[in-house]
Amino acid sequence: MRIKSILLSSRTLNRISLLVILALFSNVAFSQITAAKASFRTLTNYTTTVNDSLYVFCDNIGTGIGELKAASNDGTSGWNFTWTKWDSGTSDFTIPVSVENNQGESTLTNLSNGLYRVVVEKGSESYTDQAWVLNNSNTKPSTLVVLNCVGVNIRSSFTPNSLQYTNIDSKALVNVLSENDIVFWLQRNSENEFQKATYVGGEVSFFDLEAFEGESTYSIRVIDQYGCVFISDNVSTVTYKVEAAFSVDPMTGEAPLEVQFTNKSVNAEDFEWFIYQDYDRIVDAVSVEDSLLVDGIITDEDPLAYTYIHPGNYFVKLIASSNKGPETCFEEFNFKTEGTPIVVDTSLVQVPNVFTPNGDGRNDVFRVKSQSLKSFHAVLLNRWGRVVYEWRNPDEGWNGKVNGKWATPGTYYYVITATGREEQKKKYTKKGSFMLIRK
Repeated sequence: MRIKSILLSSRTLNRISLLVILALFSNVAFSQITAAKASFRTLTNYTTTVNDSLYVFCDNIGTGIGELKAASNDGTSGWNFTWTKWDSGTSDFTIPVSVENNQGESTLTNLSNGLYRVVVEKGSESYTDQAWVLNNSNTKPSTLVVLNCVGVNIRSSFTPNSLQYTNIDSKALVNVLSENDIVFWLQRNSENEFQKATYVGGEVSFFDLEAFEGESTYSIRVIDQYGCVFISDNVSTVTYKVEAAFSVDPMTGEAPLEVQFTNKSVNAEDFEWFIYQDYDRIVDAVSVEDSLLVDGIITDEDPLAYTYIHPGNYFVKLIASSNKGPETCFEEFNFKTEGTPIVVDTSLVQVPNVFTPNGDGRNDVFRVKSQSLKSFHAVLLNRWGRVVYEWRNPDEGWNGKVNGKWATPGTYYYVITATGREEQKKKYTKKGSFMLIRK
């Protein structure tokens, strides 16, 4: 048939125009090679000959896993499939591969690199297609672990394959792709990939800057330019990196305030705690000891709770260190650096704004909440400025009576003065008003 000479060039992209011709012959069946398991597909770039399809297969075992399939479009039996392989020596398809008869389709597996042709025949009809198979096999990425106080440094190198096919016109070798777009992933403890780097030739470095106890397991995953994945052997390692951390409970409150420090450091062996004075009072300190509230640096892993007697803003610093590696690794955690001081309020902070002396046992006495004061004096006045009650013991208060009689409901005023224990000459003054309500 003359149609045969037309159908010999029915290949990817070039087939698009030929399908128009084939449509004129509705009773004609044709074959097309496909490769469902290929990771990468492209066309050759011959000089003059019609280009062939080219398929790349990820060959992790290195034995040749190429797989091609040809099928007739009518799906009936009675077709003969004859496969051959191109011989560069003879420049022709002279290497027999397989012959299958009376089939509607034919599949070849475990193919080595090369250009394959299939001739599909039924009676007087004969159709041809051909495609390249390139197996992409490679060694695993290499890994090198370097430890220091910064963390774990994983270095990896990988040599990508430069796959080539032969230009059947000029017999020259042609590279399929360059080595661009190769991506490295670092995986830790079988978690999802958490670091990514693009290969630019040479070595790729990853840094795990997290401090952890025990061992972590790492692997390198490489996705090459053909979409094939190659995974390194697992490597397990410790880290020298130290993380200094602690929590404070409570962070704020009235004096005297007992604060508990909880050490949350990671990978540390030695500890130094610095419990500083009120920040405003250590600006002229000439040594560490001058700025501390305690006698020296505390070296316990978990210090005892500390009670802050005087109001102020206080900072605590922890230096955690470890000698697990060839050098001493340490890290500092400072509440001052974090901008979160421990706030100890003066005790004179809560004065009630409503007072209900009605004998129901609730809020029947006007009291000021106070703690840790050297001296205390409170004066209550009515709206005309007359003193209705005063007292010096902060545990006492006004019962709502004046000269043995109930005071008139309404607005009253207070003036409270106190001297803190930390500075006896410094006085605190608080003024305000409250409502006396009697139901």
